[in-house]
Amino acid sequence: MAEEVQIEIYGQTFRVASGAATISYIQQLASYVDDRMRSIAATSKTMPVNRMAILTALNIADDLFKLRVTYEQSSQLFNTKADYLIALVREQISRDVPQNES
Repeated sequence: MAEEVQIEIYGQTFRVASGAATISYIQQLASYVDDRMRSIAATSKTMPVNRMAILTALNIADDLFKLRVTYEQSSQLFNTKADYLIALVREQISRDVPQNES
């Protein structure tokens, strides 16, 4: 059963269910969001908390989307290189196999 975890983000306390995650992981997430909100707050004179939360969510979503693109590009490059290496190995093996003499 999921435990409830008390977290604090930008001075507000929340209780959330941990689900399958560890309490430590949930606290790390909360700390990350809190840091990002404080970073945004530092760049603006006055901003309502709900607007700051939306900007924080958009910034984190932007990071996620950029990481997805990078992951997909890296995955495609890896697959291309792996296919090339497999083809080289197969070619070398086929050269090294002795032919049956007739």
